[in-house]
Amino acid sequence: MSRFKYLIILLAFALTLASVAFFFNSLNEKNLISQGLKRVWLNLSSQKQNPQAPSIKSQLVAEQSIKPEESVSPSPAKVIIPPDPYTYDPDLKGVPWGQAVQVSETGWKIKVGFDEVMGTPQETYQALNHYRYTKGKSNLTWDDRLAKYALERASYICQNGSDGHAGFSRYVSEEEGYKTLGFYHLGENMSTHMRLTGVHLIEWMYASDPDHDGNQLGDWSHVGVGIYEDCSALIFGNLMI
Repeated sequence: MSRFKYLIILLAFALTLASVAFFFNSLNEKNLISQGLKRVWLNLSSQKQNPQAPSIKSQLVAEQSIKPEESVSPSPAKVIIPPDPYTYDPDLKGVPWGQAVQVSETGWKIKVGFDEVMGTPQETYQALNHYRYTKGKSNLTWDDRLAKYALERASYICQNGSDGHAGFSRYVSEEEGYKTLGFYHLGENMSTHMRLTGVHLIEWMYASDPDHDGNQLGDWSHVGVGIYEDCSALIFGNLMI
C-alpha cells in the first residue's frame, strides 16, 4: 500500500472517531438540558399548585431571620412615697402620727395624712352629730347665723393664719357677737390647712386633744360649720337669746 493511501485511511478513521465523540457529547448536553428543564418545570408546577409555598431561598432567609425571643425580666414597680407635709415643722419633729401636741395656750398640732378632698360643711355637721351620738351626747341643731360667722372665721384664718381665737374672743366680747349670733354662750373650734373629710376632721383631728374634743362634745344646742379651702371653723351656741 502506498503512503498516500495509508494517510487517507488514517484521516478517515480520525474523522469517524471525531463524529462518534461529537454525537455522544451532544447526547450528554441534551440530557443535562432536559434534566434542568424538568426541574424548572416541576418547581413551577409545585408553585402553581401551592402559591403560598415559599421558595427555597425565601425559606432560608426566613429561617435565618427567626430568632428566639429574649426573655426580659420586668423591672420592679417604683414605689412612690408621698412627701411628708410635716418634714420642716419643728413642733412635730419626732412626734408619732396621730398624736396631738400642744404648741400654745390654745393651739394644738397633730400629724395626720391629708385626704384628697376637703369635707363640706354639711358632711362635717353630720359627722359631728354621729360622733356625739357614739359618746352619748345629744345632736346639735344647725344654725345659719352660726354657719355664716363660721365661714367668715374659716376664710380669715386660711388667708392670715391662726389667731389663737383672738378674733372670735374680740367679736363676742367687744362687737356684740352674742347679740348678733343670738346666743348667750358661744364656743369655737378651728383648723388651718388640714385637708380632711368631715369624719376625719371630727374623729381624727378635733378628737385628738382634750381641748377641742371637749368643746365639740360640750353642752351645746346649736352649731354652724364653715369650710374655706382646707380650713374649717365650728361655732357652737347654747342658751338662745
